[in-house]
Amino acid sequence: MAIGHLSGWQFQIIEIHKVGSHRLSIELNEREFGAVGIDCPFSLPIEFIDFLAQRIPSKDFDSWQALAEHLVFLSFDDFMAAVTEFKKEPKRITDKSVGAPAVSPLHRGNPSMVQMTYHGIRMLAMLDPQKFAVLPFQDTAPRKCNLLEVYPRALLHVLELPETGYKSNAKTDDASLKVRRQILAGLVNLRDRKQISMKDLIRLSLTKTVESQVLSSDHALDAAIACYTTALYVTAPQLFGDPYASDNEDVLIEGWIYSLKK
Repeated sequence: MAIGHLSGWQFQIIEIHKVGSHRLSIELNEREFGAVGIDCPFSLPIEFIDFLAQRIPSKDFDSWQALAEHLVFLSFDDFMAAVTEFKKEPKRITDKSVGAPAVSPLHRGNPSMVQMTYHGIRMLAMLDPQKFAVLPFQDTAPRKCNLLEVYPRALLHVLELPETGYKSNAKTDDASLKVRRQILAGLVNLRDRKQISMKDLIRLSLTKTVESQVLSSDHALDAAIACYTTALYVTAPQLFGDPYASDNEDVLIEGWIYSLKK
């Protein structure tokens, strides 16, 4: 989890720490955030949602809330059984529309998305609706914390920074470290680049501790990118794709990846 502070046109990431999936809802409830971006599918492809409804005739998944509440009471084994029976791994509209296409929330290869998607949706469903608004499914309000689905690679793609090559499981990997340095330098110096659109983007900075964490871990870098993406949306939502402008209403059940428009 990366946490930042916005002041004028300056956004500083002040903290990064590991949070297990079982602790995320606790962290969100204990802290006060203006907005939160989570790198995790918030919903499922409409084709699979229809398949779930066919398996349970009494269910009518005509909204994200209905789907999410169903997953709260559905065991992971039963969910996995449905995914296995379905066999296919379709993408949502938003997975195909971002500049760097995202994998299906039902992807079972490497990286596997099934467990992350299942637990992520359940976590969102159990948050306090008086405190949080899960976009684009729920209405925003002045005192609510907006929760956005974000995708770090999408931001890197739009900003023409390296999208691959920075992930490594090795403790020392000079090649990956070099790419992480390049990405970090590109993000910190965005407003110094020549593109006109860059003038609307807030300036990013990091504390020394956070900078060290980001350079030493691709997970920390992804968290920092997700955090910065969220801050960009808070300050300049007009630069992002709008789910309500889509020609397909399925996005209001499938979810939406909030990313900068190319």
